[in-house]
Amino acid sequence: MKRVVVAALAAVVWLVGCGGGGSLPTGQNSPNPQLPETPVDPNAPGKPDADPSLWPLTQGSTWTYRITEEGKGVFDKRVEVIGPQTVPGTTTPATAVRSIQPTLEELSWQVELQSGVVVRLREDDLKSGQVARSTTWAPATVKSLAKVQNQGWSYSSSIHEKVQQADGTVDEKDRTYVWRVVAVNETVVVPAGTFTNAIKVQRDRPDKEGKERIYWLVPGVGKVKEEGERLEELSSYDVKK
Repeated sequence: MKRVVVAALAAVVWLVGCGGGGSLPTGQNSPNPQLPETPVDPNAPGKPDADPSLWPLTQGSTWTYRITEEGKGVFDKRVEVIGPQTVPGTTTPATAVRSIQPTLEELSWQVELQSGVVVRLREDDLKSGQVARSTTWAPATVKSLAKVQNQGWSYSSSIHEKVQQADGTVDEKDRTYVWRVVAVNETVVVPAGTFTNAIKVQRDRPDKEGKERIYWLVPGVGKVKEEGERLEELSSYDVKK
């Protein structure tokens, strides 16, 4: 019990340190993100000896991607795992992840579940260090896979998405996503190197055509390539153990 209290206090310190405090939404109007399954306990015995993750959430890990996007050209995106935090407006513990692009900074809160998927409970878009837009999901929406799955594996989730702007404007939608492993042991060549053991995952939206995304995930490395609305290719990484 003492360890839980200490972890909660540490999460609050992290939250204040990265500017998450006071972000949208707040108070009684804050959603209480729900985890659809039991989260993984990072302190559980045997966790360090588990198979390398497809989506490492180890504190201090970083990835840099070369982005090619129509209308925006080519630019870099840097992703960093900040560490344990509580999701703003809730008591839910999660791992904070920061993503920085030339015109966009995002801060998201993610949790790995026992089923091997990683879910995202909230994401804030920041401008000049202040939250300009906050998105929450109930239950939490799938972000990626953490455990290696066989070809043919699939996972379907229906979520309620709530987007709140800094001016108080709120937009809410229901969405359904289907994740499928469409290939294993794929060879992928990106600026960071050649990977021969990638898991190819496709994310579909049955309610909307043209929204497919394809990800190549490598154990112990994470996402090395993404295709869909734009092209993302891993150019460098530093995954902490």
